[in-house]
Amino acid sequence: MNAAAAPASEIQLLDRRRVYIFPSRPGFILALMLIIILLGAINYDNALAYLLAFLLSGLVMVAMLHTFANLAGLRFLGARAEPVFVGDRAQFECLLDNDSGRHRLQLFLKHWPRKLNRHQRRYLRQFETRFNISARTLGSASVAVDAERRGWLALERVTLHSQFPLGILRAWAYFQSDARCLVYPLPRGDLPLPVASAAATGSAAQTDLGNDDFAGLRPYRPGDPVRAIAWKSLAKDQQLMVKRFHGQTTARLWLEWSAVSAISGTEARLSQLTAWVLEAEQRGSSYGLDIPDIHIEFGYGQQHRDACLRALALFKPRV
Repeated sequence: MNAAAAPASEIQLLDRRRVYIFPSRPGFILALMLIIILLGAINYDNALAYLLAFLLSGLVMVAMLHTFANLAGLRFLGARAEPVFVGDRAQFECLLDNDSGRHRLQLFLKHWPRKLNRHQRRYLRQFETRFNISARTLGSASVAVDAERRGWLALERVTLHSQFPLGILRAWAYFQSDARCLVYPLPRGDLPLPVASAAATGSAAQTDLGNDDFAGLRPYRPGDPVRAIAWKSLAKDQQLMVKRFHGQTTARLWLEWSAVSAISGTEARLSQLTAWVLEAEQRGSSYGLDIPDIHIEFGYGQQHRDACLRALALFKPRV
């Protein structure tokens, strides 16, 4: 992902009007010390105390410039995230462009929606990401967001902040993002996978998908023939895999809304269907999905699995 690929609405530049700066807790302590030193210098007319007070004040001014410059000029290019299941943490990968000759050090990025209470602020601070960006390079950082319900999860607003170099001042800026993450229903349910029906697969409840073309690999299951084991894959990936051929018979399953009618609640039914999709895919079965207003024909593989999970994630019950 680069600047040309990012939507124009996502690209945001940190200019001097968007970077805020304020003393940190150590900064307030230092300011109190400076006031005490200055009052002592005035009271006792001590030149060395004056020198120390003005020297520390100058140090604060220099630190202010460096802290501000550590953020100013950065460009936010957008964010993206892979789908997750309910209960997981969505990881939004945020891309930042540093086209200056300055290294950006000790940066922190976190999810920071509007109108947070004190407990929410304390909770979100646990998941901030620390990173650096070298001069004239693109940098990325992950922002964790709790996926509490299925459907689209919006990133909305993130905050970037830094206390570099001395920790006495804190500079921060906000980015507003349109990025979304798709959240699948929680795979959960006690019902067994439906048995292949004769209407779907014929009297043998199986179908011939071709002659003997290689169709990929799947995890080994007890009962698979030894001659079908992919020994090269075992030596490479340390995982026992079995070769699949289009000529092999494969069970065809209908995952239907009527099959989960005994379960009360729409979300519980979607969770059961999600668990069935994952189980059918793991078994290497050909399966289809039939729920109200959505019909997906038989298939298998990563793309078919994702299409079924997407349909379940975005399902809207009839009113």
